Amino acid sequence: MRKVVIKGTPPADWVAEADAITARLRAAPNEAARKTILQEKEGFWRDDRIRDWLLQQFSNKCWYTEAEESISPIHVDHFRPKGRVKNLDGTYEPGYWWLTFNWKNYVIAGHLINSKKSDVFPILDGEIRAPANCTEMILKLEGAVLIDPLTDETRLISFDRDDDGCIAVLAGGIDDIEKFKAEKTIEILGLNRLDKLNQKRGKKWDECLSAIEDYKGARAQGAQALVWLMKETAIARLKDNIKYEAEFSSVAEACIRKKAPEPVVAAVFGR
Repeated sequence: MRKVVIKGTPPADWVAEADAITARLRAAPNEAARKTILQEKEGFWRDDRIRDWLLQQFSNKCWYTEAEESISPIHVDHFRPKGRVKNLDGTYEPGYWWLTFNWKNYVIAGHLINSKKSDVFPILDGEIRAPANCTEMILKLEGAVLIDPLTDETRLISFDRDDDGCIAVLAGGIDDIEKFKAEKTIEILGLNRLDKLNQKRGKKWDECLSAIEDYKGARAQGAQALVWLMKETAIARLKDNIKYEAEFSSVAEACIRKKAPEPVVAAVFGR
């Protein structure tokens, strides 16, 4: 996975409206009153103003898969579910209703990934779920199992090629808790269940592998300058594939780090 970097702030008019709705939610005397407000403002998080701004943050890619809309339509998802929360044992708890209109809880997700995730949002054993109306810091310390695409925890998931395409796997050198988080994130989101997604990631992997082979196979009898030109061309292709805006850039990075000679890795990643 690749960390999504938020730049700038959302449209001020949308934020002002969202904050006003949240204030009403918090002032509601009971759950029934909150539900009335939520029903009244159903879909406000899909408003084009916030959706378009969020899409721009990751070049119109799903924040979980880096896939564009060719895999499935893109939706605005609540990272922490707003209505109810499903634990790994199948039990339910109240959702994070106070984050319903908080853009910091939003994720751009492909419909098929969003549907698979649904209300599942477990926390690690021994941790305590954040209480209603808590601070942002308490949310960060909650111990969520699901990897947040806005954090460096995205590095816990890598990719490998198999016979059917390219699948999400655990990164190397991670501890037991990190392994658990990565395994459950792959499972909860269904990162390997979509054949079309696996195949498209496989094409990206193969594209990078082809450039790596071109680098290693560069030959030109009596023309060393031409050899280096061929190698530089291969490196440039790889650099294009790891750009932030490139589809499946984290797949490209995994392929390069796992399959390329050290000089190529150093050249591509600027060491």
